[in-house]
Amino acid sequence: MSNSEVKIIYTEFPKDAAKPIFTKPPAPVGTVEYNEWLGRMFSGVLFNESSPEKQKEIADQIMDEGYVQHNKLVETGREGLLAFARYVFQAIPDTYFFVHDVIATKDRVVTRWTWTGTLKGEDGFLGVAPKGQRIEFDGIDIWSVRNGKLYEHWDEFDWPRALIELGVPDLPKPFYGVASQPYSR
Repeated sequence: MSNSEVKIIYTEFPKDAAKPIFTKPPAPVGTVEYNEWLGRMFSGVLFNESSPEKQKEIADQIMDEGYVQHNKLVETGREGLLAFARYVFQAIPDTYFFVHDVIATKDRVVTRWTWTGTLKGEDGFLGVAPKGQRIEFDGIDIWSVRNGKLYEHWDEFDWPRALIELGVPDLPKPFYGVASQPYSR
């Protein structure tokens, strides 16, 4: 089976969704509500902001200076994350993150989201050449919170679906069935 034989089923998200904006925290540092706010500001605002200057301004307010990144595709540290965000918007300029869930405790926060966009940047993405490929895949971010800021980060992505959408050939056969099924979000 090849990518060209797979009919990928996409979700129709609202076309007129308002761009999320940065807000003030709704509660004091150390509360569940504050940590929920941190998760929304990262996944819903920072990663929907294409301006590197605004990304940095947001990151400085919500990410610890000693930010630890466990995703090996992204350099550790706040600057590594910001470099990846710039790379994302260069490759996929219409990037949009739809946040489905934010779950928090007093020292952790988790977001579940869908990343959509179209690969158009001339340098491609993760070694994949741009051909106008539409992407729509889900992911989960998990952070520890220290002193009111996101400190340590882990994530999981639906890479099989993303790689098929990007047109990466010769993936294991079961992956193709995954991409042809509608999501239940």
